[in-house]
Amino acid sequence: MFTPRVVSRRLSATILSLIIISMSLSGCISLDEKNQDDGINISPEDELPYFEKEGYRCIVHDDYDRCWLTYVPEQVNESNLVPLIIDLHGWSLSAYEQRNISGFMELSDEVGAILLNPEGLAFDGDPLTGGSEESWNAGWCCADAVIHNVDDLGFLDKLIDLAIQIHPVDPARVYVTGWSNGCGMSYYLSFHSSEKIAAMACMAMYLLGDIPSNYTPIPMMEIHGMLDDNVWYAWGARPIIFNPDSWFDNSAYETGAIENMYEVADFNGCSGSLPDTNIPKALYSIQAFTDCDNGAEVQLVSLYAGTHNPY
Repeated sequence: MFTPRVVSRRLSATILSLIIISMSLSGCISLDEKNQDDGINISPEDELPYFEKEGYRCIVHDDYDRCWLTYVPEQVNESNLVPLIIDLHGWSLSAYEQRNISGFMELSDEVGAILLNPEGLAFDGDPLTGGSEESWNAGWCCADAVIHNVDDLGFLDKLIDLAIQIHPVDPARVYVTGWSNGCGMSYYLSFHSSEKIAAMACMAMYLLGDIPSNYTPIPMMEIHGMLDDNVWYAWGARPIIFNPDSWFDNSAYETGAIENMYEVADFNGCSGSLPDTNIPKALYSIQAFTDCDNGAEVQLVSLYAGTHNPY
């Protein structure tokens, strides 16, 4: 019988397969090749300033201090470009908590990737709508970030540019992940900044916002526990309690894990009316559309006994 830790590690390996495969296929390039091939030449006057604050690095964006944690594995050096992973916490969590529970720090050590854990904003607000807790503006969810119309998209977009500026990051290998509200934000960022994202894989939330006309399909995976009692597998109405503007929006009630997979597959130009891959396992199953524009597969990993926290 597997111990809980072994099961967790095995599920993590499955959850992260899309990201790891994309990393391995992309290979490594040198800094010289980066300058020659991508034409990235940042002059000093174009550099984005950042500052240190209580263990974080921060920039000022939209009049707020926007901060993140940085983890650079020991094997990373300035001579070769490496992948970048952005790992987004859920509502009411912090960057520190997400880093401690997600396992991406260990993954970063294994594959030699730089890891960033950004921090959402919290305001003094009504607890009934999720106030006073960190959150992300991922469309119609969640909480203070939506109510105050926080420009999380602009912050994260700028953070990617800054990471490429100050770290030996391969611009072709930027990956996004997150949990719950952070998963919704992962979708939102990936659709709106698809030119900067290589692939996205996230846990326990759905695509919640509008889709820009210039979206270019990228591989996406969502992992969802079938016993999730926060963001239900069958339908996704519960998160609207954190956004009163959605209480009377019928579209906010219509998305579940299966419907979300079909919706993303449609945006990725996937062929077929049914998933062309179905892989049942003892603890989970994988459904996928693989014949998609740009090779941008869409996968759903269903955890049979999984709850809201799949880590």
